[in-house]
Amino acid sequence: MRKPGHRRFRVSVCSLIMGLSCASLSLFMLGCEIKPITELSAEDGIVRLRGLHKEESWERLVQEVNEYRSRFPYSQFASEAELLQADAYFRTNRLPEAIANYDDFLKRNPSHAQADFALFRIAKSYDQQCPDDSEREQATTQRALEKYNELQQRFPRSTHIQESTDRSVILKRRLAEHHIFVGDFYWKKQLYHASLSRYLYVMENFSEQKDIQVSALSKASESYLKLAELLEKNPNSDEVSFFRSQTPSQLKEKSIQLLQKRKSLLGGSLAEPIKKEG
Repeated sequence: MRKPGHRRFRVSVCSLIMGLSCASLSLFMLGCEIKPITELSAEDGIVRLRGLHKEESWERLVQEVNEYRSRFPYSQFASEAELLQADAYFRTNRLPEAIANYDDFLKRNPSHAQADFALFRIAKSYDQQCPDDSEREQATTQRALEKYNELQQRFPRSTHIQESTDRSVILKRRLAEHHIFVGDFYWKKQLYHASLSRYLYVMENFSEQKDIQVSALSKASESYLKLAELLEKNPNSDEVSFFRSQTPSQLKEKSIQLLQKRKSLLGGSLAEPIKKEG
């Protein structure tokens, strides 16, 4: 019969051995985990980056790509690493950084198989920064539209064409509404030349938006009438400095022509022009 103390001794020894084994295994795994990517081969490094992307470890992926590109600037996987990093920026809503990375990628790889995707992501990054309210500044809306249009022209067979087309329709309308809003602002300030410029811009650049075209035609017509009145009352006014080579009658004629164009657009119905507030 074995003594209880002997059994306790064996249990303690076994526990110690198991503990040391687990500790050694943990240290081994830890050593593998923290091995710098610069000490890996280019092939093993890109495998790690793909794994980080799959795990959605975005912050670590960004850092690791920086080190990878520094260590392997001419690797065949450098472009892939750059795209992975851009995607990490995009998915963490760091949109300016995403735009910069995708843009750099396109400049270095204009014929890459993923070039259309990079351009689409640039457009989408601008798009996601666009304000929904048409009364706010729409600079990012303009940039998003430009990039969507570039995608449609450069890569007409891209799988992203449909979404880019759908978004372009929405953004273009918002941009047209913004120009109308700014034109109305100038109108209320009695800056009729400035308001006219906005309305004419909408007429020339947003012809597919029929209802907005109708509004722009009415308001541009009214602006010409106001400028004609100013030219009659005070021909030396700064407000009519761009129209001194024309007579009030000529400005009134332009107003009538715009109303006729509006009538034609409405199918022959010459409804009352849209009135402005203020």
